Amino acid sequence: MTQYAEPPFNYTGSKFGLLPQIAPLMDRTKRRFVDLFCGGGSVYSNMTGLYQEVVTNDVIKNLVDIQALLIKFPDETIAKVKGLAVAKDDQAGYHALRDAYNAEPTPWGLWALMCCCTNNMVRFNRQFKFNQTFGRRTFNANTEDKARRFAARVASHLGSLVMVSEDFEKVQCGKDSMVYMDPPYSNTQAGYNCYWLPTDDVRLYRHCLALDCLGASFAVSGTVSHAGQECRLISLLLDKGYRRIDIKKDYNKVSRAGNKETQEVFVCNYELPSQDGDPFFSSARED
Repeated sequence: MTQYAEPPFNYTGSKFGLLPQIAPLMDRTKRRFVDLFCGGGSVYSNMTGLYQEVVTNDVIKNLVDIQALLIKFPDETIAKVKGLAVAKDDQAGYHALRDAYNAEPTPWGLWALMCCCTNNMVRFNRQFKFNQTFGRRTFNANTEDKARRFAARVASHLGSLVMVSEDFEKVQCGKDSMVYMDPPYSNTQAGYNCYWLPTDDVRLYRHCLALDCLGASFAVSGTVSHAGQECRLISLLLDKGYRRIDIKKDYNKVSRAGNKETQEVFVCNYELPSQDGDPFFSSARED
């Protein structure tokens, strides 16, 4: 059974739990893997070593920077974040930490907030200020263990890793690229959606068409519908005739309202690869 590296960042929309389903679907004929919306890093961190080069990108710069710092300087980064994180019962300290971060954002401050906030989930308001509530949580031994294992795994492939923070259209992709996209879902209320406008669905759709014309392979994760609201990006891609693979995920487990009738999908522009004999993918299918 494949063991995937779990990042220490509990990021909204993380694909860690879906890796046994989506990892085998990636196009391994390409030399370069591009994670265009890396979030907490669950996908790219498990693609390192499987491609000659891995490019990871997210528009939230502090999110990319804290991962880079953890990978390159694990001891120093963990010590600094542990020093910033407040105790489980220190609500006033959390508010002070949040105010300090919003006044002067830093990578360490963002991770400390993620460790102490409700559900450890990133949430920003329309002014791009961190506004998640106090969660009675803190940086604990389990977080440190995940952080060290994540850093060790990715650091062993550091020479083939490129980390950037750009708008998705600015990330260089060639015909030798397998481009994976897990953008904010426009038909949900995720806390990072302040970074995603309705027009961005159309922009990303056109970007997918450009990648297709270029000869690159691309795949997009998304939901066909959520609580009766369709995702325009996914609808456009499916209407264009790209391949659809249904992914099993129970959104009712994470939804307060429940009964959302949500279908997660993986949409791609390439023939699904045959990975018979590849130990990584063979074991992934058995998970």
